[in-house]
This record gives sequence, structure tokens and C-alpha cells, in this order.
Amino acid sequence: MKTKLLIIFLIGFQITYSNDIKFGKVSKAELEETQHSKEADASAAILYKKERVTYNYGADEGWAMLKEVHLRVKIYKKEGLDWATISAPLYISNGDEETVSGVKGYTFNLVDGKVTEEKLKKDGIFIEEVNKYRRKASFTLPEVKVGSVIDLTYTVKSPLFWHMDDFWFQYAIPVNKVHLRLDIPQYFVFKRYTKGFYPIQLNQTRENRQINISYRAQDDTRSVAYSRHTGTLDFYENVYEVNATDLPSLVEEEYTNNIDNYRAAIKFELASTQFPNRPYKNYSLSWEDVAKSIYQYDSFGNELRKTNYYKDDIDQLLSGVTEKEEKIQRIFAFVQFKMNWNNFYGVGASDGVKKAYKEGSGNVGAINLMLTSMLRYAGIKANPILVSTKSNGIPLYPTSDGFNYVIAGVEVLNDVILLDATEKNAYPGILPERALNWMGRLIREDGSSTQAQLIPKELSKELHYVNATILADGTVEGKTRNQYTKQFALSFRDHMDDTDEESYLDEMENQLGEMEVDNYELKNKKTPTKPVVETCTFSKENQGEIIGNKMYISPMLFLGQKHNPFKMDKREYPVDFSFPRQKKYMVSITVPEGYQIESIPENTVVQLPGNAGKFSYRIVTKGNQINVNATTELNTAFFPTEYYDALKEYYKNLVQKHSEKVVLSKI
Repeated sequence: MKTKLLIIFLIGFQITYSNDIKFGKVSKAELEETQHSKEADASAAILYKKERVTYNYGADEGWAMLKEVHLRVKIYKKEGLDWATISAPLYISNGDEETVSGVKGYTFNLVDGKVTEEKLKKDGIFIEEVNKYRRKASFTLPEVKVGSVIDLTYTVKSPLFWHMDDFWFQYAIPVNKVHLRLDIPQYFVFKRYTKGFYPIQLNQTRENRQINISYRAQDDTRSVAYSRHTGTLDFYENVYEVNATDLPSLVEEEYTNNIDNYRAAIKFELASTQFPNRPYKNYSLSWEDVAKSIYQYDSFGNELRKTNYYKDDIDQLLSGVTEKEEKIQRIFAFVQFKMNWNNFYGVGASDGVKKAYKEGSGNVGAINLMLTSMLRYAGIKANPILVSTKSNGIPLYPTSDGFNYVIAGVEVLNDVILLDATEKNAYPGILPERALNWMGRLIREDGSSTQAQLIPKELSKELHYVNATILADGTVEGKTRNQYTKQFALSFRDHMDDTDEESYLDEMENQLGEMEVDNYELKNKKTPTKPVVETCTFSKENQGEIIGNKMYISPMLFLGQKHNPFKMDKREYPVDFSFPRQKKYMVSITVPEGYQIESIPENTVVQLPGNAGKFSYRIVTKGNQINVNATTELNTAFFPTEYYDALKEYYKNLVQKHSEKVVLSKI
């Protein structure tokens, strides 16, 4: 009987809690909580999130969408204090702007056993310009500290009734309860797409609604041609609801493309409209439709056809050149060094290619459409390729919003050479990592389109050669030569552009454990088509650990990988290395006089399934020499979730082998 009463009490408590979450009413129990009940390590938790979307109609402005948000967050640790500021995007399109109103917020704390509250004031509300298409509203709650509960509500009014951001259900912190409801008039038909691996149940019902409307119509009984009338409009609404509890945090591990691709979310995409006394309009698109519509943009197709502004320069540049490969190289280098990227994305030339060419600066669209046009002018089979950057996510369904970037592609036999002239350190065939996002969409002049693989097929290589001597006190001295190719070289050059040599050497010395570096030399920094090569001499103390009459040294010296990047028991999203890669270490060590080699690690080879990768470790000795050849190779960039356990084991073996010691003993 007691057990039954307890169950009834708990059920009753849960129902009361779930139905009685009112803004500004925070319980003492919520403030007393010191850690999350299901994730003890959580720095914060969303106790409650509610989003309600409705549509209103006005005679002058037409349809508008309202989104009401209520968010309650508990702070457990200082790492969670970032949640003191909460942001909301506000979009702008063709002069129509989203606005935020009804902002209210409180910070609740427990002081001497009593609940205190601090109200969000106007100086904690900020609206900032992000770009010409978007603003950002930020709300910074006052007096937030470890133990606080913050409660915030606001409303976004949008004349852009066709657009909705993804509705998120997972964050980097756990979510106790979330409620989403959308009341969408029958005149709007939306497709629904779910994302992520955590199951979300979307329920759909229908409700009737009546609204008062005013309108202008002809009136023959009066002297005016039109007069304003009032009436009512009856229609039904499709009601979509999600009620979910206890959603786990979405932990981001290394080698994650864009965590937003994998978080539990629902996307509503406008498919069609059918307004009273208006024709049916279909917005559903295929990828071919998306490509064609973008090509028809004035800022896209029209810009590709313009040639007069560069003809004389390109004619002079290619005078006497007959080989297509040299034409491609020359045109790419010309655009690459004449034009400076202004750090803005966009598939179209935002201010036009002529203006960009004259000023020597433009957005991605301007630079790479210009490049494509010049290549075509030179008789090269070049076409633009639409891309979604990694920050924009993988486009899972056909929409023009799915692409935010454009590159050039030259079709050669059964392959496509990819070009991006916004990147100063790239060359044909090498893209910046921001653009290495699965597939792009190549659009030809006749309007046809096809998928284009963006991930490189060839291995980028990082090679390390070390010739070292161990001294009797455990110090190691020697020379090292490092070589970087393709994507590794691009990354290295970009990093060196952002730092000076002295700072780079300080960084290197600190990363490698207070190692002294001298005689540093860097080759091919400004020649992207050649490997980057750096050489230096070095000295590092305490590389050998002396215990009694024995010395223990790592044959990988300071090059060994110390940590396994994969620590989760289970990973529900893929592993993305961006590009296939090989890292090779060749180390030669001379043993100090008075010591002999007592034991060395065993050789090993670890294979990934399907020839996806291999780790090999080979060590041999000859006289007083120790030679190590260790290679890490990943033949593909993208690993589905079923490979996770194998990758985790692969790196476990790699780290273990890199940390093993050679034992020297005194003679």
C-alpha cells in the first residue's frame, strides 16, 4: 500500500511540475540543487524550454509569425556561466526585419536560505548588426553565479512568415523538459525534417480558428472607389507539438564536422501556399531546381556573363600561352593575388564583379564567379560549384539556404579540379578546410547540374625526420626536418601568415616541453605548389629518465602522440578528419657512450576495417643506433559511427606504442 501511495505521489508530483512551469516562479528546490540528477558533470542544465509559434494577419502588413520563447537555466559550475548571456538571431530580407519584444528576465539566487531575484534591465539587452541579412539580440542576465537559476522570456515578430530556424532539442548541456508548439494556418504547407540521433516525437492535430480582418473593397454606394470593411475569417490550423523530457547533452568530441548536423532538431521548410482567392504556389524544390534558381540570380548568372572589365588584362596575361594547364595556373594566380577576400560568404557577387575587380576586394561569390568567368573566356570548361561550408552544415534537403559559398570547378576527363581564389595559400586542387564539406553542386551553362565531390582523394602528408643523440645526463640534441604537403601545407602556411617567426618558435618550444630551438629555416613558404619544409637544431633536457644504472627513453622523443582523441563510450555521430592523411616519423637516435641497448618495444601493425587506415611501428637497432619508423595513415576522411570502436582502439594502440620506452643499461 505504501509503495502504491509513493508511486501515486511521484506521478502526481511530475504532472504538477510539468504543468506548473510559469515564468518568474522558481522553486527553492531548483536553487538548492548542486548537480544535475542524470549528468553529474554538467556545468549547467536547461530546466525548461518552451517555444510557441503562431500566425497573425494584419490588413496592411499581411501575415506575420510570432515566436514566444521561455527559457529557464540552472548554473552548476563556473564553466556554465556563459549561459548568463542568451542570444536570438533576427533576420532581414528585402527591407522586412524581424523584431524582438516582450523581453523579461530574472536571475534567482539563494542567499542565507532565502530566494532573491534580480531583474533584467534595459542595459542588459543588446541588438547588434551581424551583416546586412542578420542582426543578433543578446540578453545578459544580472548577478549570475554558480547556483543561480535564470528565467527569460521574449517574443520575436517576423514578417518573414516563410522562414523558421531549426528548433533545437539538444545542447551542450542536458535539457530537463522542452515543449514546442506551432499553430500553422491551413494556407501554409510545411515539410518537416528531423535531424540528429536522439528520437523526437512530433504530434500533429487540427484546430479551428476565427480571426477578425479588415480589408478594402469597392463600394458603389459611396463616392469613393474603395472603402475599408471588416469581417471574420474561419479556417483550420495544423498544430504540431513536441513534449520531451530528459534529453542528454550533446558532447562534442574531436574530429566533428559541425555538431549542429547531429543535434536533435526539427526543421520546418515551406512547401506551398494556398491563400483565399489566390493561385496555389509550390515552393518544393529538387537540388536541380535549387541550382537553376540560383543560376538565375542577378548576382550569379548575370555576373558570370560579364567579360569586358577584365578582357584586356586576361588577353595580355595569356599572350602566347597555349597549354590549358598553364592557362588555369596563370588565371588562378592572377585572381588570387589581385583580389582580397573581405571574409564574407555568399553564392552571389554581393556588390557585383566589376566593382570588386576595380577595388581589388569582394566576397566569396564575387571572387570565384570572376575566376570562373575568366577561365571560360580562356576556353577552359569551367563551372561554378555551390558549397555549404562546414559552419553552415550539411544540406540534408533541397533548399537555396543550403548553400552559402561558391568555388570554381574545371572538368577534366572524369575528374573536376576544384579552385578557390579567396585563399592566398591554395592552388588548383586544394581548398580551404571551410569548404571541405562532403558534396557541392556543379552548375553548367545549360542549366544542368550534378554533384561534385569536395573531399580530396589523395593523401596529405606530414613527414618528420629526426637525427638525435642522447647524452649521458638524459639530454637529447639533434636536427629535425619537417615536411608538409597539400592540406597540411595549406594549414601550416595560413598559421605562419598569422604569426611571426619568433612567436612561432616560442610556441613550438612550449608545445614540445621547453625545448630549445636554433638555426631555424623555412623553405617554400610562398610557393604553394611545393611542400613546406622546415629545419632546425634542438636541445631538450630530461628526455632520458635515469634510474640507477638504467636509462629509459622514448624512441619517439617529443613526437609521440600522448592522448586518444576518442574518449566517449559511444559516439552517435560520424568522425570527420576533413581529408585523407598520412603522418610519418623517422627517428634515428645515437645511444650515449657507456650505455648499451637492453630492450626495445615490439614492432606492430594495426589495420582499420576495409583498408580505411593503418598504423605501423617498426624499430630496429644496429650497434649504438636506434631507428624508428612510425606511420599513421587514414585513407578516407569520413568514418560512419560503426567505425567508432575500431578508431578508438586504433588510437589506443597508437598512443600506447608511442609511449613505450627503450631501456638502456650501463656497460
